[in-house]
Amino acid sequence: MTNIDMTDTPFSNSTDADTATQMTRKQRELFEREQLILDTAQQILREYGLHSLTMERVAAEIEYSKGTVYNHFSSKEEIISGISCRCVSNLIKMFTRAKNYAGNHRERIAAIGIAHSFYAQLHPDELQNLQIIKSAAVREKIPQEKQLQLLQLEQQISNIVVEIVNDAVRDGDIPADQPFVPDSIFLGLWSMGYGSNLLHLSGIPFDKLGIQQPLEMMWVNSHKLLDSYQWQPLSTEFDIYALRKKLCNELFSEEMKQLKKQLDNTPLNKPKL
Repeated sequence: MTNIDMTDTPFSNSTDADTATQMTRKQRELFEREQLILDTAQQILREYGLHSLTMERVAAEIEYSKGTVYNHFSSKEEIISGISCRCVSNLIKMFTRAKNYAGNHRERIAAIGIAHSFYAQLHPDELQNLQIIKSAAVREKIPQEKQLQLLQLEQQISNIVVEIVNDAVRDGDIPADQPFVPDSIFLGLWSMGYGSNLLHLSGIPFDKLGIQQPLEMMWVNSHKLLDSYQWQPLSTEFDIYALRKKLCNELFSEEMKQLKKQLDNTPLNKPKL
């Protein structure tokens, strides 16, 4: 987003629907054009792949000059970084909703997993874009300050999860004498959720292979992981499916509606919730 006076674009990394109402007209125009660039680039990535994403193509699609696109982003890699920052910012909002849930700590950490799953199903292109930016060939072409911006957002995500684990240790829900906590719990849940969501989006016919759906197994296995750390209450003391239903209804009712609408339009691709 080079060559733009940032005093005119203080909300350039925000995705709030209410943000535009806080801007001057010039700020709003810049913000909306930036979002248009990101949306168009995301569509090109989805339909044609990384090799087809160029600054020229983005400019042609949005009917602006190439120079205008360069006023916002210095390269296609920086556009990809912008899409990733927007994705992680949205995830932060959903994770914060889970963190602030007025339940016990185990319910809060379970809500994190549901939030991640909902976001992956509703925005599969963005999840796949996060894969692209992890490539060294892409990342090395992104300016250091933009890499730092994404890293700081990813740090916020990590801190939310670690805070819940630390709360559970502080309040005695997790025995305090276990090594590598909170890191081991955080990384265990992250790798499980990340991998399961990508497998869900892979199109592999798990049912035909006689294998349970990845998202269903993620829900079961995440509770087995928490049980292994003696995180109270243990899953033997409550119904994990009743908990999932409760959290979906109380925290993610809007996402449930969006996903139902999406699934109604793609009846052959219905993951379990």
